Amino acid sequence: MRSSNLTRSVFRALIANRPFTIRDCPRRAVQRPRIRVLATTYNAHQKRTFLGLNVAGGQSSLQGAKVTPANLEVALGRLVDLVRARRSNSRLPEDAQAADAFRFLFVSRVESPRTLTRNETFLAMETFKHLQERGHVLSGDETTGLSEEDLHNVLLALASSTGRDRYRSDARILATLVFEALKGRSAAVEDLHLTPEPTHNVVRGSLLVTYITVLSKTGSAIEALELLRQSSQSIERESLPMWTAVLRGLANEGRMQDFWKVVQEVQKELGPFDAISQETLVTYFAEHGEMHTLQKLFDIPLEEGQVPTTTSLVKAVDCAMQEGETEWASHLVRRLEERTDSGDMAGTLLLWYALHDPDVSHIRQNLEQMAKSGVTDALTMKTLNRLIDYAYSQNQPDTAVQYMRLAESLGLRPDAKTLSLKLHHELNRGDRDAVFQTYEALIREDIPTDRSEVPVLNKYIASLAFSANPEYSHLMQVVDHVLDTGADLEAESIAGLCHVFLQVDELEEAMGLLRHRVDSFPMDDRARIAAVFRQFVEDPTVKDQRAFNAYELLRHAFPEIGVEDRIPLMQSFFDRGRSDLACLVFGHMRQREDPEARPTPQAYGKCFEGIAKCKDIDGLQMIYNMLKLDLEVEQTTRIHNGLMAAYTECQQPFTAIIDHFWKIMSSREGPTLSSFALALRASEKWVPHGGHEARHIMALMQSFNLIITKEIYDCYIGALAGQSEFENVVELIEKMEEDIGEPPDVMTIGTFYNAIPWQYRKDEVEAWAKSAYPELWSELESFGDEIDEEWEIRYFKIDRSIDMDDDLLFGPGEYHPVLAQERQTTLEAPKV
Repeated sequence: MRSSNLTRSVFRALIANRPFTIRDCPRRAVQRPRIRVLATTYNAHQKRTFLGLNVAGGQSSLQGAKVTPANLEVALGRLVDLVRARRSNSRLPEDAQAADAFRFLFVSRVESPRTLTRNETFLAMETFKHLQERGHVLSGDETTGLSEEDLHNVLLALASSTGRDRYRSDARILATLVFEALKGRSAAVEDLHLTPEPTHNVVRGSLLVTYITVLSKTGSAIEALELLRQSSQSIERESLPMWTAVLRGLANEGRMQDFWKVVQEVQKELGPFDAISQETLVTYFAEHGEMHTLQKLFDIPLEEGQVPTTTSLVKAVDCAMQEGETEWASHLVRRLEERTDSGDMAGTLLLWYALHDPDVSHIRQNLEQMAKSGVTDALTMKTLNRLIDYAYSQNQPDTAVQYMRLAESLGLRPDAKTLSLKLHHELNRGDRDAVFQTYEALIREDIPTDRSEVPVLNKYIASLAFSANPEYSHLMQVVDHVLDTGADLEAESIAGLCHVFLQVDELEEAMGLLRHRVDSFPMDDRARIAAVFRQFVEDPTVKDQRAFNAYELLRHAFPEIGVEDRIPLMQSFFDRGRSDLACLVFGHMRQREDPEARPTPQAYGKCFEGIAKCKDIDGLQMIYNMLKLDLEVEQTTRIHNGLMAAYTECQQPFTAIIDHFWKIMSSREGPTLSSFALALRASEKWVPHGGHEARHIMALMQSFNLIITKEIYDCYIGALAGQSEFENVVELIEKMEEDIGEPPDVMTIGTFYNAIPWQYRKDEVEAWAKSAYPELWSELESFGDEIDEEWEIRYFKIDRSIDMDDDLLFGPGEYHPVLAQERQTTLEAPKV
């Protein structure tokens, strides 16, 4: 008898040791719903560091403890304490506790296979090294020592939980450490399966198999192959599972030439494959849609007396139907029709029949015929779900409904898988009302053993989270259901939930959500989640402190974020006028140990550019000091350009020109066009020497035969205007088209007006412009203006920013600093 959803919910609450509440109960305390199971409940004296696992207290030993999130975190907390103590040379935890936590971590992973996160692998590796240094590995001490069985559990856990990453060097290193320790118990590596102790024969016999499996799964298939070839076991028939693991690893790394060479080697040394080895390889290539390789595998004869397993045939036929190779698969279907064992066979055959004859009455006849012939599970909803799945995948919802009616006519009713398929289709359609109704029906069903509903529920969570109206209460209800039933959240769901938590300012919820999950995801999934935080931080509508709090969580949870992604984060704080926070972001880059994550010349240039925008002299001095101490970064033209802009805006234009413009002219790279524009801008503010410097700079450009662009000409006008050279500027504007081939425009007039000091001189410019260029002046006034209240000076709102990301004016080897020095000497020489 099926229990009600209410009853199941009550029992789950009791098992989880939490109060049962009805989410929409009117007497429930009014508060924002929170995810109850994102973080485990701890004793009052426990404490946790930011994104850490520093958990104290709890039971003294984990031996025989249940595998629960709370116990697992206690174990990880002890490992964290050990690693932290080793780093700080402080008092170490007891060895017995470290060994106990290490054992529990891997026992839990063997009992409940799940991906070992990088953090868990790192902690385990450091703990293993510590116990090995203190002589506790294979010491025979039951309290502080790690036994042979404990180490074998490590390899078993690594072999079954390497995750979706193709390469996992951390898992491979830990496996190698453990294998080397176990290898010492045997006289020779190749004879690990031969031991005088019969009681340990199974353990030692499987050791090499497990280690080779780990190597093959973590991107070291070639290393696994060489190890296998060196072993005397390699020529024994019993080594076929190891060869199969290596072959799968080679295929996973894309080494198909090596794959076929090893296939020939196996056939030569060991003879034909057996059905189980074939099934392993067929499953891999079928799941990856490698139809050509699949066909070649079936052409290889099996060991005498063996035939392909039903699983092999089912996987191959499924792949063939998906890839449109039905003609090739027909002979495999005939083999399946001769069998009565089920698994997924009934569903595959029914889908095959439906592809060739979609009439519902014929499908019903085929079903009844399979049931009469003894095919188990033929008349089940599981079998019909294959047809419903196919109909939805072909965007044929009406056909799917027909198949559901067929099921009802056979006395079957939709199960969780059926409703999951329907929910997935309705999510794609975007029909929220239909999605909600199907979801409510789905959670009333028994939880399927294969957890086929979890992917679509994760999709539902992501869909709600990224929608314009997340329906927070209902979203949390779906999340609670997923977590309460023992499932976990996928990367896209976590990204969506982080998006919601950031929007509602629930950073603690985001922190709890990431703490146990983010480390286990492959890099592309981690990047997807990190993108949500980056987008939030870079959003100009987000207040500065909220943005910085989100940034802090981002940098701790995703330390792998590169410089190119951190620069926009830094710029977002400059754009908010928070140079202090932007410089902190830069400082975090500067503190990184990985050379690839440290600031580049481009990053330094962008930082100085932002400091210029904020006119932050303290930030300028701090970052410039960092630059002087940074032995990895050469002071390039891009950096000096940024420094020129920063010193100019921080009221030190003389430093911009003397210390940085002339350093550019004396460098191997030489200047960019923006170097001259920035120097002219500094000359504009260098009273009273700016006019002389500006003429000097323009003469230098002409001596290099550089084209004087309108931007440079406007900057020159601004430089002379900044020195109050009214008549000279008017003459330049009048001869502008003659000099550079372009007439003055609104930017030219606006530059003249904004650059000249004192309001009475600006009034003179206004009177002149209204008379000489009335249309340009009217256009300038349309830009709007602002008043400097302190000095009572008017400025027009024109954009005079200078693009500093332009290319060098000279190619590699074309620029010679000596020439610039000679020109400078010539220009400065007194005229006779």
